[in-house]
Amino acid sequence: MPCRIVPHILGIQYLVATWNLILTPQNTTTKLYAERLVAHRGLQAAYPENTALSVRKAIEAGALYVEIDIQLSLDRQPMVYHDISLKRVSGQDSLISSLNRSELMTLPAYEPERLGEQFIAETISSLAQVVEIILSHPQVTLFVELKEESIAEFGGEIMLANVCEVLKPIRDRAVLISFDYAIIASAKASGWPQAGPVLLEWSHIHSDQIIAIAGDYTFIDYKLIPEAAKLENLDSLTGKLVAYEVGTVKLANQLADRGVAMFETFDIASLLV
Repeated sequence: MPCRIVPHILGIQYLVATWNLILTPQNTTTKLYAERLVAHRGLQAAYPENTALSVRKAIEAGALYVEIDIQLSLDRQPMVYHDISLKRVSGQDSLISSLNRSELMTLPAYEPERLGEQFIAETISSLAQVVEIILSHPQVTLFVELKEESIAEFGGEIMLANVCEVLKPIRDRAVLISFDYAIIASAKASGWPQAGPVLLEWSHIHSDQIIAIAGDYTFIDYKLIPEAAKLENLDSLTGKLVAYEVGTVKLANQLADRGVAMFETFDIASLLV
């Protein structure tokens, strides 16, 4: 009798384990490897965006790719900042282009509306400061987005020259990206190792301008990708296709199944294996 009961019990345990596996949400998706993820403005979900702190925390979480934004100061120095206005991130009623680098680096970068005052001691970072961090982490590649407002104010030539000068120590691990297609074309033409556009709309992916750029990467808002678009064979046109803003593992896996190569996220710590 005992010999007959044991197999029966084991069979029940197997069925229960299988049923639990089916019902467990985390098993319906597979988390992602760092090779496929880009930390958007650093670890923005938990720290002030585009700061030395958010970059360090993204790397500590396991990021191999980190993206930052660049605006120029009044003295034309590259600063790590998304907006032209200082209001949202620094609580200041002025423009980033109205102050010199030395003045900007004394101002907080703490996102008061989103994060309160817990990071008020964090200050605006220069590109040079982030380059020093990347130098200490040879496994990390930095995506550097050149913002249109500074390009319009100072000109593409000045923006490109000043940013590339600061990036020299990590030249082979710094990828220039921008919504301004002309400045990316200039970067490629000047021999910068890696660069690519951020698409304004999906239809541009087949335009003569984007094809001529032959980007190493092409960034796109995932919401702009048509449902019927075939993504599998785009690498020859776009390099690696990077979709943003991807906030969940489920969405990343859905995009991966369609052929998207990489995913830019504010919360890399949650998406990593």
